[in-house]
Amino acid sequence: MTNTNNPATVDSAPRERALRSKRSTIGVAVLLASIACGATYAMQAPADPTVPPQPDKGLNLYSPVGGYALMAIATAAVIAVNLMPAKRGHQD
Repeated sequence: MTNTNNPATVDSAPRERALRSKRSTIGVAVLLASIACGATYAMQAPADPTVPPQPDKGLNLYSPVGGYALMAIATAAVIAVNLMPAKRGHQD
């Protein structure tokens, strides 16, 4: 005996709408990102070739010796934390 019923068809309209919606969302995101990049590039002031560049004074409070001291303290803290015994000693 052969089956004479028509197979169920799947309506592809919702899938196409979802793909179209995803594509439009990606397109809007790309457009906004390009506008943001363009605006950032446009806001940059042109460099004056007659003025020499100045060093960054952000860490002016610390001397090189102070920086090495901070690194030594941080290293000692990391080693101390790693050497602390665990409370689950029977599992080690």
